Amino acid sequence: MTSWKKIRTLCTVLLLIPIVHVVYLMSRDTMETLNKSPQAWARDLKTYAEIDGRNQLPGKPIVIVGGRRVTLWPNAEQLLAPRPVLMRGLGDAIVEDITYNYTQLIGFYRPDTVVLLPGNSEFHIRDNKSGAELLAAIQELVNLDSAHDVTRRFYVFAPIKTILRPQDYPRIEESTRLLRAWSASSASVVILDANPLLAGADGQPNGIYFRGDGVNLNEHGYLRLSVLLLTQVEKDTPTMQAAASAP
Repeated sequence: MTSWKKIRTLCTVLLLIPIVHVVYLMSRDTMETLNKSPQAWARDLKTYAEIDGRNQLPGKPIVIVGGRRVTLWPNAEQLLAPRPVLMRGLGDAIVEDITYNYTQLIGFYRPDTVVLLPGNSEFHIRDNKSGAELLAAIQELVNLDSAHDVTRRFYVFAPIKTILRPQDYPRIEESTRLLRAWSASSASVVILDANPLLAGADGQPNGIYFRGDGVNLNEHGYLRLSVLLLTQVEKDTPTMQAAASAP
């Protein structure tokens, strides 16, 4: 007969297994984020390749790229339906990581529309960009995409202000201003600024749109991002259709 002590030990081990697994996943994600090489996201890229191999790829999809904010974005595919949507987030990737892995993340799918959602890693841990440096990185990605002459629209979300890091606000405002000035001379690039939609009456980020960490958006925050994107897509659709039918 099994002793109570052995049963208790076994139960303790079983209870610890999920905790150990979570610690392992968190450690793995942290190591990838701290790895400054754009090759750090090989695991995510392999996962996407496996998914693509099991499914028929849609024609002319909307491809949404970025870091953790993309992987946490719920129901974007349903909200943008019937347009096909592919969510391609890479850990805490920065824009340079997306550019380096452009072929696998974007070019392979020959998208009609690309959406870039930058994350906090542009300013913390993985990089420490100024507004001008973020603009330059995004310009490089857009120019690379333009060289393939497939994408009709390139939507860029301005960096999002968070509750946790008010010290980032000046850089975010600088980035937004520079991005808007640059996009004004481009027919294919549109800047989407969600910050007014995520702010309270005082103009500061409203906690009802953020998770408890003060950084990541909750479902209400993401719904505002989705509506902003959908509104712009629908606004541009007649223009895109007219351009496609022009001789």
